[in-house]
Amino acid sequence: MRIIGFALALLAALAFGLYMVPRRFSHSSSWDFSTYMGIGIAVTLAVPLLAGPGPFVLRGFLLALLSGLVFALATHLFVLAVDRLGLTRATPVKNLAGVFGTLFGLTILAEYRSAGLGVVLQLVAGSVMIAVGAYLIGGVGALTKSPGGASARGQTSGFVLAFLSAACFGFYLVPLRLSLPLGSGLGYLGMGIGTLAGLLAPRLFVGRIGWSARDSSLGLLAGVLLALGVLFGTPATRLIGLSVAWPLTQLNTFVALAAGLYWLHEFDARRERGRLFAATLLTVVGIGLLALL
Repeated sequence: MRIIGFALALLAALAFGLYMVPRRFSHSSSWDFSTYMGIGIAVTLAVPLLAGPGPFVLRGFLLALLSGLVFALATHLFVLAVDRLGLTRATPVKNLAGVFGTLFGLTILAEYRSAGLGVVLQLVAGSVMIAVGAYLIGGVGALTKSPGGASARGQTSGFVLAFLSAACFGFYLVPLRLSLPLGSGLGYLGMGIGTLAGLLAPRLFVGRIGWSARDSSLGLLAGVLLALGVLFGTPATRLIGLSVAWPLTQLNTFVALAAGLYWLHEFDARRERGRLFAATLLTVVGIGLLALL
């Protein structure tokens, strides 16, 4: 079961690394893009209902809705960060969610509480190494294209937005985990409804939702990919714990890095070999520490 947990976490990393790529090809506003993402997320998270809803518990359903609202906030913050920084730089900062996930898993969910100080220190060390590796990747050279011609002030705000997104992404699984014994199908449904409400409601106050077949499809695709990451990542946290699974999903940094290099042309890999090697080494060691728990 532990191997399955690791495999699911890695599949989640793949989905989490790719879901924001469509944003770099879209010309819609951040609000419109987030709205269509919300639709894609809600529809995809409703699919598990086909396997059976499971028991309904009002408190659990409300917690799932809360999880969706937090997820919606994290999603829109990250869209804004990518607009200012590009995918390559925004993703590693957002991936500090792994550190937040470990922190919340240890403090709120009381994971590994009886395992001893040595195990906890090993877990924290592995998570921090993965986060530092992600941070190093975030510093790869200057972008060949600065998104929207972002100023230094705009880039600073982008890093702040990505950091706040990380905190929200690190937290949203906590209420979802606490929603038990709510059936998992209803849990995902509640999260999808909460996410759609969180992304759609603010847009209605801004004005009419824009529509174009191409940009709307890109937003829907981003939402589907993000929801697939959730569907892979959530059972992984149940099998190997939030404290371990969430840092592993942050390997999406390397997926985003590849996308930034080959699709988006955001940096020159030849000038960043040393930094990339150090980041890879730290990440591999961090994964090894988590795998040995």
